Amino acid sequence: MTDWAIAVMSDSHGDTETVCLFKDEQSGADFLVHCGDSELLAEDALFEEMIAVKGNCDPDGLPEYRMLEAGGLRVLVTHGHLDRVKTGLLPLRYRAEEAGADIVLFGHTHLYGAEVHGGILFVNPGSTHRPPSGRPATYAVVEKKAAGVSVRFLCMDATEAAAVNFPDFPESR
Repeated sequence: MTDWAIAVMSDSHGDTETVCLFKDEQSGADFLVHCGDSELLAEDALFEEMIAVKGNCDPDGLPEYRMLEAGGLRVLVTHGHLDRVKTGLLPLRYRAEEAGADIVLFGHTHLYGAEVHGGILFVNPGSTHRPPSGRPATYAVVEKKAAGVSVRFLCMDATEAAAVNFPDFPESR
């Protein structure tokens, strides 16, 4: 049984087809999130019912950081470029700690992955349009269950690319 689910995508780079597919596939999630570099205007109809942030390739209009609450956990949403995520997670971890975040959703690197640092879960869904050579186009689904949190990375055809479980998350910091 799932307490809540957050479906998260990033780096669609103007490919509206992947945004539509993501929204259709994950319409049952509690939250739909876009971590930036959509290259869409803030008022685009595709952002209806989505939480979106501004990436380095986006026009002005979206915030660079957003917070949401899921089942008592605070979730920070950002693209990651302002926190230099391509060189490591430490600046983003400091920002997350200052914000009191339990989970951070970010993009920018186009590489999917999930890991816990300092009691904070960091999730990058990858890219739905421009993954690195040899990698699939992906998005992520973060689910809170009785036994912790799981993160599934799904390809655009809804097959699973990878999955990571964090049975003890959230841990006390």
